[in-house]
Amino acid sequence: MNIKKYMEVFRLSFKMQIVWRFDVAMTMVATVARIVAAWVLWQAIFEGKELVGGFTIGAMLSYYVVCSIVSSIDFSHQISGEVSWLIRDGRFSGHMVAPINPLGFFGSMQAGESAFHLSFSLIAAALCAVAFGMEVTLTTDVFCILLGLAMIPLGLVFMAAYHFWIGALTFKFLDIDFFLHVQGNAIAFATGAMIPLALLPQGLLQALRLLPFTHVVYTPSMLLTGQINVQEGLFGLGVIAAWTAAMLLIAQRTYGRLRVKYDGVGI
Repeated sequence: MNIKKYMEVFRLSFKMQIVWRFDVAMTMVATVARIVAAWVLWQAIFEGKELVGGFTIGAMLSYYVVCSIVSSIDFSHQISGEVSWLIRDGRFSGHMVAPINPLGFFGSMQAGESAFHLSFSLIAAALCAVAFGMEVTLTTDVFCILLGLAMIPLGLVFMAAYHFWIGALTFKFLDIDFFLHVQGNAIAFATGAMIPLALLPQGLLQALRLLPFTHVVYTPSMLLTGQINVQEGLFGLGVIAAWTAAMLLIAQRTYGRLRVKYDGVGI
């Protein structure tokens, strides 16, 4: 594999974000909106209480600040939409004949976009925390920090492969819009972007721990805020690493099998 091709796609995607200033602004707005919504909601829930589900108000808001940053740099949902649209429009043929793997191409595009938006999400979260007087607490455990930071890019790679696989299903099923909407809401819940999964019943939480989505947002956020230990982090890292390897293989195999059914234009 020629890594230079993918690095060039990454570089071009990163530079393209400078043109789309409105998208950058919307990323910052989305980050602020998540944090403000959490601040309003949990201030009301914690009124007169010190702990809710084992969280203090400071720990809960710290989780949402980190969670909002991680969630805001995941643009993988764009991959499934774009791949599906290109296939239905008959223009995916250009990617089929290009000397670059389509999965690698779309993944590199997403990585460039995520890298560019990361700094703006950090700025938005910091300004929001200062404006609302949030006492954001982060762990000082080096191993937890390293585990959390390692899981974030792994989670983004998994989500990119997953959404490429979803998009590639358009080769067989022409309209996958309904499936995109249904799985989108389910994944938002399973990643912990809506609520910390620690608030769920233990049986459900234990089941979710075996799925990859939990370790895309929830586990790294809990690690970075010091609310779970290294052992739990290592388990999450192992799960997301295994699922990422499997998803990359599944996405590539699915594309390889279904692409032969495609009648596009421009070949």
